[in-house]
Amino acid sequence: MCLPGPSQMIAQHVMPSVNELTFDVMAVRFNTYNDEREPMSYLSALTVEGESEMLEKNPIEVMFNPIAKLDRGDCLLMRWDPVLRVWMKFAGNHLRTTYEGTRTYWSAKIDAPGHYALMKEIDKQGTTVLTIQGGYAADEWRYVQHNLGVVCEGFSNTRILTIPLMDVSPLSEISLSMRKNGEPVNKVSNVLLGTVVKDFWKAPDATNRTYEISFVSLK
Repeated sequence: MCLPGPSQMIAQHVMPSVNELTFDVMAVRFNTYNDEREPMSYLSALTVEGESEMLEKNPIEVMFNPIAKLDRGDCLLMRWDPVLRVWMKFAGNHLRTTYEGTRTYWSAKIDAPGHYALMKEIDKQGTTVLTIQGGYAADEWRYVQHNLGVVCEGFSNTRILTIPLMDVSPLSEISLSMRKNGEPVNKVSNVLLGTVVKDFWKAPDATNRTYEISFVSLK
């Protein structure tokens, strides 16, 4: 949860809008990649709208509720780059501890409109490969793992999907736009990975694996 700081609300003559960016929206419109295209875990996010010049002269303070079992120093506030489609670090993104009455918040100042996300790096790096069966190739794909707060995506025509995680969940969701031998585009949306991966449940704890995915069971 995020909100603008009360002191800044009074100081602004033209109040910018600050709106929460939920994980459900992130799963559809964004991803959780950093600038090295490594996945990060979503913690919270917001969209700031307002005049660039006004925000540059009068940055707003946004505050996040502290997250249980996480240190403030382990969290990163990042800005969305719509061209590269990654989250970038930016100057002044250092989180501070702020007190409002008896409440404690993590806060930061934002001086430009855009989308911002509070993220946490994933400790264990690795790769899981999914190969599409049945002669299909994906034009674009999206992988969403809710329990980890991760969204991965790809846009090149391929039969091999590389998920930059050492292990994936059978309860994660996968969406694809794919073709077969010049046929019309076939779209599959928000399908549980465990229903389309052969023998997934035989090795649920496997890491850095290659799996075959087949959509025959969905027909």
